[in-house]
Amino acid sequence: ARGRDLSLALVRAVPVAAWLAGMVTLSAIVRFAVARRMTAPWIMVDELIYSELARGVASGAGFALRGESVGVGFGAVYPLLISPAYLLDSLTDAYGAVKMINALLISLAAIPAYLLARRLVSAPLALVVAALSLAVPSLFYAGTIMTENAFYPVFLTAVLLFVRALERPTPLRVALLLMVAGVAFLTRPQAVALVP
Repeated sequence: ARGRDLSLALVRAVPVAAWLAGMVTLSAIVRFAVARRMTAPWIMVDELIYSELARGVASGAGFALRGESVGVGFGAVYPLLISPAYLLDSLTDAYGAVKMINALLISLAAIPAYLLARRLVSAPLALVVAALSLAVPSLFYAGTIMTENAFYPVFLTAVLLFVRALERPTPLRVALLLMVAGVAFLTRPQAVALVP
């Protein structure tokens, strides 16, 4: 019991923000290291589509596939987030930069997971939930050019805002929920599940 009390005291001595920053950083580093082993896109044709959309945004052509405008039918948020990578001269460098962006994006899911868990459990247990949210095997999608990398943290944020709106439905909370739900839908159409 004394060892457990000492470890809880150590956990409490470090600010929660530092724990979360450490988790996100470590997760991003590990995911990027694993993603670097993926040498080429392998989820055909989706990875190529999102890559082309991001290249179109970076070049100023907007959401275009092979020069043809496609609007935002494939989801606008993820290509926008990775488009800065395509400002690099080399496509190989851009692919590496996308993996770095992905590793950070998907690792940011720990923050809304912590905040959601904190509504129900103590800070140390909420940190465990945040760590478990980063242990999901599908987080190895960081090596792919897929919307999952942005959708996971955006969806968790939408769920957090949904819970907050249920707790106290102020106009601001409802507006924030609707805004983030819209961002989630523009990231991945499956977010329509938030509506019911």
